[in-house]
Amino acid sequence: MKNVSNFYKEPNNQPSSSHESFSHNFSEALFQVFNLQRNVLELKTLRKTTKVMMSIMLVATVASFIFGNDFTFSGWIGLITGIAVVLNLILVDQGRLTNYSWGVLGCVVWLIIAINNRLIGDIASQSFYLVMQFVGLYVWHNQINKQSTKNELTSRSFTWLSGLFWLIVTFIIYFIVLFFSKRLNGTQIYLDATLLPLGIVGQVLMTYGYRSQWIAWITLDIVNVIIWFNQLKIVSPASSSMFVLQIIMLINSLYGIYLWYFGQKDSTVKAN
Repeated sequence: MKNVSNFYKEPNNQPSSSHESFSHNFSEALFQVFNLQRNVLELKTLRKTTKVMMSIMLVATVASFIFGNDFTFSGWIGLITGIAVVLNLILVDQGRLTNYSWGVLGCVVWLIIAINNRLIGDIASQSFYLVMQFVGLYVWHNQINKQSTKNELTSRSFTWLSGLFWLIVTFIIYFIVLFFSKRLNGTQIYLDATLLPLGIVGQVLMTYGYRSQWIAWITLDIVNVIIWFNQLKIVSPASSSMFVLQIIMLINSLYGIYLWYFGQKDSTVKAN
């Protein structure tokens, strides 16, 4: 079977300036992320356990769409969101670069749903995630390219002091979002306001390969399960698909934290 590392090749001509170097590397990262052949290969070479998880998650996503009986535009957008997010999460679990191709799609369609549901924190979160997809694909591409093994990103760990810093950042952003959510008449503002700070912390830690990201994602997923259960009770747009998706994301996060903490135990990089 073809190895993912074959996609990484040393450039023949090095760019002459830092700007040209950035443009060259970013273009190469975009090409690798959205390369159809690489996307198929990285899905085919997942662990057997991961493939089983992916199959169950996809079946649950499609089933929730069918039984939710919401075949409106919002319903179909919810289905596309679910499929894109499942594939994105599964690829993140194993540190695969092409997770960002599905991440971009998932962010765009999720943003549409959040706007329709007037979830201010979710709108801010998905806007942030969308921007960070392009930052992440650039950082991951460069980091994987520097590794001896290029099949997946090697996880990193940091000190308790760094963890305390990110905890403080989370609370500061929470109160800022809560302030604006109250004035914009958002929905479920106290729960909804947690989405952006947790998302920012989780996304930044994910971008730079820190395994502690999963603590933020698990907390965020629990909050999202509660939020979309409440939305489901009032039959809001795409609520059934999104509720099932949150449960799927929570289960995936538990699987992801296992892989990043124990699945890569021998190759974890320590960082400050």
